[in-house]
Amino acid sequence: MVNQEHLNALIKQFTDGTISKDDYVELMAHFKSDKEADEVFLAMDKAWMSESIDRAHSPEEMDVLYYKLTSNKGFNKVPKVKLWPKIAIAASVAIALSTGIWFFVAHQRMINVQSQMVNNNNISPGHNQATLILSNGKHINLSDTKTGVVIDAARLSYNDGTEIKESKPTSLLTITTPNGGTYEIRLSDGTKVWLNATSTIKFPSTFTKSKYRKVELTGEAYFEVEKDKKMPFIVVTRGQEVEVLGTHFNINSYPDEASTKTTLLEGSVKVSVINAKTLHQASPSILKPGMQFIFTSSGVRIQELKDPEEAISWKSGYFTFNREYLDEVMRKVSRWYNVDIVYKNEQIKLIPFSGTITRFTNVSEVLKMLELTGKVKFTIEGKNIIADRK
Repeated sequence: MVNQEHLNALIKQFTDGTISKDDYVELMAHFKSDKEADEVFLAMDKAWMSESIDRAHSPEEMDVLYYKLTSNKGFNKVPKVKLWPKIAIAASVAIALSTGIWFFVAHQRMINVQSQMVNNNNISPGHNQATLILSNGKHINLSDTKTGVVIDAARLSYNDGTEIKESKPTSLLTITTPNGGTYEIRLSDGTKVWLNATSTIKFPSTFTKSKYRKVELTGEAYFEVEKDKKMPFIVVTRGQEVEVLGTHFNINSYPDEASTKTTLLEGSVKVSVINAKTLHQASPSILKPGMQFIFTSSGVRIQELKDPEEAISWKSGYFTFNREYLDEVMRKVSRWYNVDIVYKNEQIKLIPFSGTITRFTNVSEVLKMLELTGKVKFTIEGKNIIADRK
């Protein structure tokens, strides 16, 4: 039998920022029990509706509290019985972030977060935009009202069937997305590619004249490869090749990142590292679902991920950070919002963040979530985001 008063007290300590580590562990144990879900939600309601609180909390603030409580990496079982009723209408709002393992910021910081932005400048999120480049050098700006393009040996069209006017397939095609751009591509073999911001993919209009289906990638893309045992699919990136027959995987290979990450979601892939000086191909590594191949200038590392879906959260419209330093976080923000990041304090680049934030909101909302950690503050000046220690 749950002691409701004690549970209420634990929630209150959490919202006040006074909860101890042991009490936090106990609170998480209550969340893990489906049988106690109703009591937990009741305690959360009571914490927010206390008569001592002299203002109503927005759905966004309640959403922040709920996800702060349940997004800790040590807490693997989020209640699935129901959502906390008051946050249902804010389910798409950003998840709050934390720089600690068990201790989260008090809700008072959420209340005053609006005052932390120095001015009213704001920047809209990215959207569907890309450029198609033919082998003769012709550039075609793809429609931003469409979501994807279909490649065929005879014609080029959008994924709704609309033909791309004044364009005919050439032997080699390139599609590039700018900062703040994303686009879906269906290759001639049926393979689907989702291109993230600031990325480029090169590919032939048809694979029929080759033993391989080979494409070149710079940046980030998620692939759902059409199966063809007779014709392996190869993705060439900076210093490596990924070979598959038919599978789902993500490759992150931005020039400004220290590593190239290949994450397998389904099937199997063979990843080979190529020596840039000798063009010698090292012994390949075979990945199984849930594994990530990390290639850097200093070597190779393979790790098994607890949640490989995090690697493709961008495709679903989210930023996901898993103990990533601020400079890594802000590079993602910079690409998606087409902004420049200016640091007034170089040390804050090494502040770690974990959490998930929607990409489909103005940049100020993302910055507010980062500020909830109490470690950093931001100012928006035109297309510049100024980051400083709080």
